[in-house]
Amino acid sequence: MIISFLHQRNNAWLKLIIIFLLLLSLCTLLFMYYGQSLWASLIDNSIFSLLLFSAFIILENVFKNYIPTAKNRILVYIIPLVISIAILFLGDFILQKFAISSEINQDFLDQVFVLRAFIISIILVFYTVLININAKIKEQKEIEERENKIQQLAKESELYQLKQQLQPHFLFNSLNSISALINQKPEKAREMTLQLSDFLRNTIKKEANNWITAEEELKFLKLFTDIENVRFGHRLAIKFQFNDELMEMKLPHLLIQPILENAIKHSLYTLENDVEINVLFDQYQNNLRVRITNPYDSKVGQAKGSGFGLDAVNRRLFLIFGRYDLLKITDQDQTFMVDLTIPQQK
Repeated sequence: MIISFLHQRNNAWLKLIIIFLLLLSLCTLLFMYYGQSLWASLIDNSIFSLLLFSAFIILENVFKNYIPTAKNRILVYIIPLVISIAILFLGDFILQKFAISSEINQDFLDQVFVLRAFIISIILVFYTVLININAKIKEQKEIEERENKIQQLAKESELYQLKQQLQPHFLFNSLNSISALINQKPEKAREMTLQLSDFLRNTIKKEANNWITAEEELKFLKLFTDIENVRFGHRLAIKFQFNDELMEMKLPHLLIQPILENAIKHSLYTLENDVEINVLFDQYQNNLRVRITNPYDSKVGQAKGSGFGLDAVNRRLFLIFGRYDLLKITDQDQTFMVDLTIPQQK
């Protein structure tokens, strides 16, 4: 803890020296109060204070590399007690060598020996316990950080897999449509191929940047609807409503397209008449909200696989924001409405 204090804080050495001098002054005054001379008090307390700080550093180095298990927990008490005994005898030995015998009251030293032994032992045991608690907390934080990194990697991996699932899902449908148009309407097939190429090119370009502006997403959706209009012709009409002030708000790339694709399929496969789908961009409580509304016939039932896009988007929202309440579905009066709320990154 002293070592980490020295490494992490500015002017740590100066602060440590001030603490040492304050402790030395306090102990010296206490010794002088009990009749010891200034010189004897300074020598005695300087030696034991230095030995005590040295013991702190030794204990930190010992327990930095070794954290006792539950079976060896007694070492937390034995090691500081052994060091305490060493400090006591080493301190007395040094006093005899450095101090002038007339300056030191040996009777006083004998009287304070037991008290000094008790205080030093308590201090070192307490400090050792603190070191181990601090080490446990640090170890727990490292475990939590590793778990968070693992969870983050898992989320990123799942997001990547979801995006990879969504792209072939649309690609297969488009290629099937192109195949059907080649013989009947080759010009339309050529037009759709070029549009599909532009669509996929934009998808690949944005792959590295998961967040884009609403304006970029709108252009992307319009390109997607152009492809769908080639597939379904006059039967499909998609109307976009938006406010220019919202175009700088951001959202994850490829978030709306699966919902729009689901709406198109859900409408065209259940209705025989022309279909109009509305896409509204607006603001809701400082967040971007996208509402997609489409008609359908509940008696016919859902088109095969039409729920994949909604499930994938809902899962993506949870992985990004940790919330399942950002996608809301309203199903009433032969109208299917999806409200998508996208919190804005700060």
